[in-house]
Amino acid sequence: MLEVKQLSKGASFDVEFLDVGSIRESTKPHRHEYFEVFWVISGNGNQSIDFVKYDMSPRKMFFITPGQVHDVHELPESIYAISFNAEFVSSQVQSQLPIDKLFLQNRRDKPYVELDEIGQVHLTNLIKIIEQELSSSEPDRSLMSTLLVAFLRYVMRFLEEEVQSYSLKDTRMVNILELIEDNFTNRKDTSFYADRLAMTNKRLNELTKEQFSKTVTQLIHDKIIVEARRLLAFTDKTIKAIGIELGYHDISYFCRFFKRISGITPQKFREDWFNKNN
Repeated sequence: MLEVKQLSKGASFDVEFLDVGSIRESTKPHRHEYFEVFWVISGNGNQSIDFVKYDMSPRKMFFITPGQVHDVHELPESIYAISFNAEFVSSQVQSQLPIDKLFLQNRRDKPYVELDEIGQVHLTNLIKIIEQELSSSEPDRSLMSTLLVAFLRYVMRFLEEEVQSYSLKDTRMVNILELIEDNFTNRKDTSFYADRLAMTNKRLNELTKEQFSKTVTQLIHDKIIVEARRLLAFTDKTIKAIGIELGYHDISYFCRFFKRISGITPQKFREDWFNKNN
């Protein structure tokens, strides 16, 4: 069974500096119920996010969204792990902007940024202030929330140019990701999402291809494959049951679909995962 990690009871925000000898992030695959920033300070390592492997090296900062499958293979010598629940950040548009940009829009192909030396220094100074406030006898929640947003807004400077720009279409693109997250098992037709966003199928596909280099159908397929892999790897459900859970009642069609996208059958994926992790 896949572990679901939560913040400690009553907590909505946490900052941990982990180095050699510290209690490490779980090295078993797990999911978070919170947002997490993994900021590499020194050393090298590697991890997988939604079954995609990424190298970890100094000045790289990774963004992990609630529900994503996180698998740490080897942690670097030292990192910051910054964790927070959605309600910790103000619902105002300017506060939500870095969440949308760093955790939602940026996660599709590159869920990280690479800082320069100056950025590393500035953000280190800022995280020290946050740590000091967090460790005080009566931490000011509003101040820490403001400082966290400031931290994330500074990090946005290191996003690629096309992700940095903000407009109405970007707001709609965040909405499409959320709609797919909530409806992918039973609504796989582009028209459903286009109707919900008050635009034509053609226009919605134009925007998703511009923002994510993928059509709506491809985004839906990406989500289905991630969930299929999660169920294959971390449950003992039959392939037929998994297909039905994901909205495919024809098991043969589901297997062909999975192989077309992943390159291997569901059964082969499960066997490979079991052999690699046992």
